[in-house]
Amino acid sequence: MEQLPANDHIWNRKLIHLLWWILLIYEVAAMIGFFFDLYNQPAGWQTSFWQYQVLPTSFQLLLMGAGYLTLHYLKRYSDFIMIIWTMTTVSIYMVCIPELMGSYELISIPIILASVYFQKRYIIFAYSLGMFCLISLFISQVNQGYLITPYKVIVSVTVLTSTALVCFAIMNKGLALITQLRESVVREQDLLIRNVMIDRLSKVDALTELFNHRSFQEHTDHLISHMPYDTPLVLALMDIDNFKKINDTYGHWVGDVVLKTIGTLLKEVLGPDDMSFRYGGEEFAVLFVGKSHEEVMGLCEQLMQFIRETEIPEMPGQALTMSIGLAPYNRNTMKKAWFQQVDECLYVAKRNGKNRIHAHMSYEQR
Repeated sequence: MEQLPANDHIWNRKLIHLLWWILLIYEVAAMIGFFFDLYNQPAGWQTSFWQYQVLPTSFQLLLMGAGYLTLHYLKRYSDFIMIIWTMTTVSIYMVCIPELMGSYELISIPIILASVYFQKRYIIFAYSLGMFCLISLFISQVNQGYLITPYKVIVSVTVLTSTALVCFAIMNKGLALITQLRESVVREQDLLIRNVMIDRLSKVDALTELFNHRSFQEHTDHLISHMPYDTPLVLALMDIDNFKKINDTYGHWVGDVVLKTIGTLLKEVLGPDDMSFRYGGEEFAVLFVGKSHEEVMGLCEQLMQFIRETEIPEMPGQALTMSIGLAPYNRNTMKKAWFQQVDECLYVAKRNGKNRIHAHMSYEQR
């Protein structure tokens, strides 16, 4: 099973803040206990103050300083240092506070904290360190004359071992959930990509990589509905001259080359505000937005010039030309009637000899 990255500095900072809070809480509790001892046993306040206030606080502050230094110079081992730090903190309180001397289950706290790293080696390290501290405490207490029964040893070892096993189970469950989450995210990303591709295929012509007829209708409706009233909108319908002859003479695959070439030229010549579409067959449509009559005519003439100068290797010696019909959109005209105007202009350009531009009379008068 995949492990999470080591050296989780965010968790380490949280654990350090937790240690400071523990020290602060202990100081408050120790001061309250000291005042009670001072009230009940005024003669022995020095011993109480030294045992419960000075010694633990001094040890903890020294431990804090040593912990910060080791974290600074041994960042690579910061996670192990945090486990040692918390284990030492627990041991100090157990040694300095008689009421906690027999509370061996407190050694399991660093093992629980080690599980936040979601790596087996940290739990094993914390468990091994806890067993070492437990044995050391037993030896120390025996040397001081305390009675350590076999029952107490068995219970303490069982508690530590059970804690480690529970931490392993929690870690494995957490890693399994993380793996499922990652797989779910991957599936969602694949589905999103697939939907984007399907949406693109439904709106883009695969041959020319221009938007298709469906996109043309949708974009036209959007412009008509949302475009400012005084913004010029011109539709150009373009048709490749003698395209049927090209297919019959050179083959349909050469016709596809011609269509791809026209699509490339349209993308090169048009500006970012203009949109080109494969309208159908050998016809292309362009929506010019916010351009004057002179600008639209200049772009169309430039496009026709590029097409005439383009040589198709599969059609040696054969010139390529295009006819264009133009008409501006009028707010008082229905969209269908507007399309008919443009189509009629294209028909006039074809009938008058092809390789030319014919604009609607309302556009030419501007």
